[in-house]
Amino acid sequence: MENFNLFAQLLEFDFAIPLPHILLPLAISFFTFQQIAFLVDCYKKVDIRDLQEESQELDFLDYCLFVCFFPQLIAGPIVHHKEMMPQFHTLFCKAVHCKLWENLAKGLFIFSIGFFKKVFIADSFAKWANAGFKVVENGGALNIFESWATTFSYTFQLYFDFSGYCDMAIGLGLFFGIMLPLNFNSPYKSLNISEFWRRWHITLGRFLKDYLYIPLGGNRNLKYQDSKFYEALNKLLTLRNLFLVAFLSGIWHGAGWGFIIWGVLHGSAMCVHRIYGLILERFQLQKKSFLRSKIYKVLCWILTFNFLNITWIFFRSENLQGAMNLLKGMFGIVWVELPRKAHHIPELLANLGARNDFVVYLLMAFVLCLCFSNSLEKLAKFKAGYKLAVLIGFCLLVSLMTLAVTPYTEFIYFNF
Repeated sequence: MENFNLFAQLLEFDFAIPLPHILLPLAISFFTFQQIAFLVDCYKKVDIRDLQEESQELDFLDYCLFVCFFPQLIAGPIVHHKEMMPQFHTLFCKAVHCKLWENLAKGLFIFSIGFFKKVFIADSFAKWANAGFKVVENGGALNIFESWATTFSYTFQLYFDFSGYCDMAIGLGLFFGIMLPLNFNSPYKSLNISEFWRRWHITLGRFLKDYLYIPLGGNRNLKYQDSKFYEALNKLLTLRNLFLVAFLSGIWHGAGWGFIIWGVLHGSAMCVHRIYGLILERFQLQKKSFLRSKIYKVLCWILTFNFLNITWIFFRSENLQGAMNLLKGMFGIVWVELPRKAHHIPELLANLGARNDFVVYLLMAFVLCLCFSNSLEKLAKFKAGYKLAVLIGFCLLVSLMTLAVTPYTEFIYFNF
């Protein structure tokens, strides 16, 4: 409506439609996705065996439980009925309690890790990211170090905030004997954009694949592919489908130009990567020694991570002016004179209010994301013991103490 009124003003039409300020229910997009999947599967009679009782009718109370199960309701993961209904049936109908204490221990373990990610790591990066974006959104300028520090801060804030929520949701689910699906699989280890989307927000990608990409045709758009023309056309339609899915994913995140640009950039990157893969396949270059070398993998990671780091700017910035100002600062397009004591972190990152601890947090974030197994991998290898109990107690204590002395920072995905 804002854009419509803006175009009407530019065309000198003498009217404007008032913008209604609607209060939407919390988490409306997440439970809407779950119900869309439920309704489509019921209509097409796909994956509904676990929904049917002896009478071959769907139980409305089971449906209500599926929709209202609270741990993942607010910000995901987006669960599917075929992975939840059997667990509800096993837990409540067969009254299985043999793993009660094991589930409680595992739940506390994964909840504590997610709690620590959110409160201690993500919220620490949030204060630097918010300070930097506030400057550029108000028309100010940051020096090159402040600009890169701002983008890195938001890149890691978003990851630890969202993955922390999902860990906490899995922990809460385990308290009730329910195992929620994996939603993150070390996405910042990805070597290309396609791998990133297989690792980041996995349940959203799964939904978009099953209920958008495949119905559009996926990578099998045409039945008759006995000529080069049909083969080329099929590849073009596959690129179209990849772009549309990424573009609509951007729109889902918010009604703003920044989200649209973010979706367009990721859609374009998905198409470029697919074309690159087709070129390698066409000329049979996959087996070249350089493409299998560690140097090539490092270069792929650097390219992928920096693409993600830059595109997150449009995801975060509240206006396009702020995003462009930050990009100008990152690449030296706008010159900002560095302080005389440029070797001191507080002077170098003055607009962010960062001190020497910023470097410690940044290094810790890179190490955690790139060198360690993720929390779900650790949960799969969980074995109770005194050392683990001390570690979890430490995470809980530090998180609670941090929560008590720092301002409240909401989960980022509460916005979506």
